Amino acid sequence: MRARCAAVIPRPALGRGWRRALAAGLLAAGVALPAAAVITTVTDSGSTYSLVLRVGSASGVDTVNFNVTGNNVGLTPTAVTGTPTVDVWVTPVRPVSTSNVARPVTLRVDSSAALACLSGGCGATTIPFSKISWTASNNSNAASGDIQSGRFTGSASQLIANFNANATYCSLPLIIFCLGWTYQSNTMEATRLQFFYDNDVIYPAGSYRGTVRFTASME
Repeated sequence: MRARCAAVIPRPALGRGWRRALAAGLLAAGVALPAAAVITTVTDSGSTYSLVLRVGSASGVDTVNFNVTGNNVGLTPTAVTGTPTVDVWVTPVRPVSTSNVARPVTLRVDSSAALACLSGGCGATTIPFSKISWTASNNSNAASGDIQSGRFTGSASQLIANFNANATYCSLPLIIFCLGWTYQSNTMEATRLQFFYDNDVIYPAGSYRGTVRFTASME
């Protein structure tokens, strides 16, 4: 079984088989010059495998904007905070009858295509996505596999989350034996990302835009 869905994150503007499920999401970012959401356990109720990825709003594409104006323009610029924040959900579901086996879930981002000049006289200038970082909140600790604070690397397959969907546990223990199992799945719920543009290089004034693709998979 294969499942796909898409979502987009904006880039700065200056001056998403039976054994494998996939989901992809996009996030656009733009820079212009001048809940307790954690890894949670849910009860499986379906008859097939599924994987849902949501990046930002339930519909459409969210655009994160960075405005480099005022005191941020000059020889001693400071990092610029992007708006809005973006929440990320990864929801795997397994059949109720699934046996107690591992189901690794990964979340990767593709930021290989740099932000390109749209208007304002910046010509063929581009800004690498490595100039954008994020702070994660409403998340679980690193050991759980949830998204942690980080930065885009500009690679096509950057791993930002990795957890096991399987949450099967013994519901009827008898000394050293188990008479019954409960099948559940771990899910990532609304990990919130706040983005920041380094603003440590003076690029030609103008508007720049790019897109980051998020892809979730379950084995």
